[in-house]
Amino acid sequence: MEPEIAPNIAFAIVLLVIAFAAAVKGALGFGFPLIAVPISANLIGARTAVVLIAVSVVFGNLIILLRGGGRLADTRRFAGLLIGVVIGTVIGALALDRLDPGTLALVVGITSLLFAALGLLNIAPEISPRAQSYTGPSVGLASGIMGGTTGIFAPLIAAYMHSLRLDKRGFVFWLTVSFLVGGLAQTLSYYRLGLYSGTMLLYAAATFIPIIIGTQVGFLIQDRLPAETFRRLVLLLVLASGLNLVIRQLF
Repeated sequence: MEPEIAPNIAFAIVLLVIAFAAAVKGALGFGFPLIAVPISANLIGARTAVVLIAVSVVFGNLIILLRGGGRLADTRRFAGLLIGVVIGTVIGALALDRLDPGTLALVVGITSLLFAALGLLNIAPEISPRAQSYTGPSVGLASGIMGGTTGIFAPLIAAYMHSLRLDKRGFVFWLTVSFLVGGLAQTLSYYRLGLYSGTMLLYAAATFIPIIIGTQVGFLIQDRLPAETFRRLVLLLVLASGLNLVIRQLF
């Protein structure tokens, strides 16, 4: 049985974790659920953490999008990816109790490790515009299924976006758009499944202040990061998240 969420020390620690995760996301564009969900799951239970943080993710993504950084001309380029994320998220959310999230995490983790290793070695292949027409939706679908079941969308999408060699602000913006689309689909699916009570929504709203503070700290860090340092930190975070997913499933 999962621990019951309550205004106690465990939840206070969850708020601190959320502030730190928001700072990482504000700086690099992703990492919020990757950090917040596993740690929070140890404090308030896995299912509660996924459902609670789904709302926090949507709010945090909205803050980042308000900062801008994307180009309208790129909308068509990422449309297939975003559609794939929505479809995959709905599938994952509806199958929350039937799909094996461990198997999904292992596949995503191994793929993320490969992407990150190739990027760090500077041998990652460039994806042509023609190839993007099918790789984008495929990555979106896989990431959506993973996100719908575990609340973690980032590893595959971040690795894919990095391979497109976007500039720093563009990378964060379009990555955030994909997370917002997936987060909205995830939250609405959970709501339709009856997973949100009035109490749960109040606790979710309590995470907004640490998200605002953490995100603003992250923006300050991002603005001061050289482009090459930003690129390597993104790859290292993808590498760490992929390794974490693999280790958690194998050991």
